Amino acid sequence: MVKLEIWSSKARRMRDYIALFKLRIVALLLFVALVSAVTASRGELQPGRFLILFAGGALASVGASILNHYFDRDIDALSDRTRRRPIPAGRVAPHRACWLGILLVAAAIFISSRLNYLTALYILAGALVYVVVYTIWLKRRSVLNIVIGGAAGSCAVLAGYAAMEGNTSLAAVLAALLVFLWTPPHFWAFAIVHKRAYQQAAVPMLPVVHGDARAARLIMMHTILLVQASLLLYALGYFGVVYLTVAVLFGLAFVAFNIKLMMAPSKMWAWRSYKFSGIYLIAIFAGMLLDIVFKLA
Repeated sequence: MVKLEIWSSKARRMRDYIALFKLRIVALLLFVALVSAVTASRGELQPGRFLILFAGGALASVGASILNHYFDRDIDALSDRTRRRPIPAGRVAPHRACWLGILLVAAAIFISSRLNYLTALYILAGALVYVVVYTIWLKRRSVLNIVIGGAAGSCAVLAGYAAMEGNTSLAAVLAALLVFLWTPPHFWAFAIVHKRAYQQAAVPMLPVVHGDARAARLIMMHTILLVQASLLLYALGYFGVVYLTVAVLFGLAFVAFNIKLMMAPSKMWAWRSYKFSGIYLIAIFAGMLLDIVFKLA
C-alpha cells in the first residue's frame, strides 16, 4: 500500500513536469524542422542526422517551454486559464523548473553541434527568441509580442535546412517566412477566444489592446500575406504541382475562415480559425513532403 502511494505520487509529479513541456507546440516545431531537413536533402535518407536534429530540437523546445512557464509564473497565477499550471499552483518548485529548462537547452546545443555549428546556432536562437525576446521582454510590454516572437518558430525551419545543407539558402528563408507569417494569425485568434484571461494577466495581446474587430482584420491581412508567400516556393521552382495544389486549396480555406471571422469577430469563428490554422501549417509542410515523394517516385 505504501509502495502504491509512493508510485502514485511519483506519477503525479511526472505528469506535472510533462505539463510544462507544451508537447503540442514541440511536436509542431519538430514536424516542420524534420520536413525542412527532408526537403533540404531532396529525400535522401540520412537517419543519423535526422535523429540528432530530432533530439536537439526536442530538447531545446521542451527546455524553452519550461523556462516560459518559469518566467510567466507570476502572471499565470492571475488568470483563471493558467493559475492551475504546475508552477503557480505550487506543484513544481520554480528553481527546479528553471534549472531543468537551462540544462535541456544546453544539452540541445551540445547535441545539435554534432551536425554543424549553424544548426546549433539556429536551435539556440529559437530558444532565446522564445524565452528572452518574447517571454521576458515583449510579452508584457508590446502588442507586437507575438509578431516578433514568431521568429522562434522560424528557427526550427532554418535549423532543419542547415542540418542537411550546412548553410542558409533562399528556400530555407522562404519556408521559415511561412512560419513567421503564420504565427500572428494563429495566436491572435487564440487571444480573441481567451481575451479575458489575457486581460486578467495584463498581457497586451492585440484583441485586448485594439479589440476583436481590428484583430480580425489584421488576422485576415497576415493570412493573405502568408498564402502569397506560400506560392513563392512554387513560383521560384522549389516545389511542383503537388505542393501548389495543397498550398492553394488550404490557403483558400484559411482565407475563407478568416473572412468569416472578419465579418463576425466572435469567439466561435476565432476558435475555428485557430484550429484550422494548425491544420493549415501541417498541410503546407506535408505538401512539401508529398512533393518530394512524388518527384522521387
